[in-house]
Amino acid sequence: MKKEVILLGLAGGLMLGNVSLAKSGEDIDAYIRKELNNPLSINAEIGANKAKISTETIKSDIDNVDIEIPVIKGLKDGVYQEQLNYIIKRTAEKDLNQFEKEVEELKKLGIEWKPEMKIGHQIKSEEDILSFAITTYSYTGGANGMSRRDYYNIDVKENKTIRLEDLFKENSDFKAIINDEINRQIKEEMDTGKKTYFEGDDGFKSIKDDQSFYINENGNLVVAFQLYEIAPRSSGHPEFKISGERIVHILKNLKPVIINGKKIKLQNPMFKSEKGTIMMPLAEVAKALGFEVTWDGKNRVANINKGPISAGAYIGKDKYYFSKALIYLEEEAKLIKGRTYVPISFIERVLQGQIIINEDNIINIKY
Repeated sequence: MKKEVILLGLAGGLMLGNVSLAKSGEDIDAYIRKELNNPLSINAEIGANKAKISTETIKSDIDNVDIEIPVIKGLKDGVYQEQLNYIIKRTAEKDLNQFEKEVEELKKLGIEWKPEMKIGHQIKSEEDILSFAITTYSYTGGANGMSRRDYYNIDVKENKTIRLEDLFKENSDFKAIINDEINRQIKEEMDTGKKTYFEGDDGFKSIKDDQSFYINENGNLVVAFQLYEIAPRSSGHPEFKISGERIVHILKNLKPVIINGKKIKLQNPMFKSEKGTIMMPLAEVAKALGFEVTWDGKNRVANINKGPISAGAYIGKDKYYFSKALIYLEEEAKLIKGRTYVPISFIERVLQGQIIINEDNIINIKY
């Protein structure tokens, strides 16, 4: 393989770290300050598109103000880029103006305290979808400061902002699926005592039409919430990584795969598993390679045949076969919505074919 690819099929097959959370018992204010002092990627080139993120500092006459905002450069649509940068800067300036007004008002009270404001950003993904979060933290007295995170998801090829719904097929039930996954994770974290969340009328009900999210560096969709939105302060800014296995059947997949020289748009997109394995739809790819596909329901085996060549996958096992030889791959075959998914390494290690990733990150399968 020429190079490793991270592909989820989100928003037209666009190329999509770990969710950052405060440690148990760690002061949220201290955690946010630490996070703002350690931005992940600055002045980074974004994939092969040569768009860049630089930083701009906004000054203030008040001590303990540290504001560095991201500046997008290199997008093909200069007007869109200018508008995006304007929104980012204007938002920071409005927050700073409000902070300065509050400081002036509190000075009149004659209370000894040290106001503080920090604005910083973290780049989450740098591929075809540029995802980054801007955190605004301010302290103007009292027990705690306040923080807000604004998330931006930019299609750097199409030069447009991505909404959550843009990642999914039209009329799909993505909200219900994501809601179920968030509720499952909330229950698991509360049962284990890892985190606490509001319950009853104040608890999580559903994601919103304008729900905050980002794509992390491993290509996973992460749904994000503000401080106090669905949980007490001790839980910080809740984030929920949505497994590709749960949404793969409703993801858009407009980016083609090249199979034996022919561009094919997969109806069932590839996705990245929890273990980090790229999983492909076996039947769809096998048929494009000229194989016949059969299903052995009794033994739960997906079989493919082409002349004297036979191969297959055992559902729920990391065991595969080629002719009479057994081959073990890095992950078990999965049955999702009636479709068999296998590691993409099946092509090279089982069928002994070839996978090449070109400069545009398009998968080229040869057999």
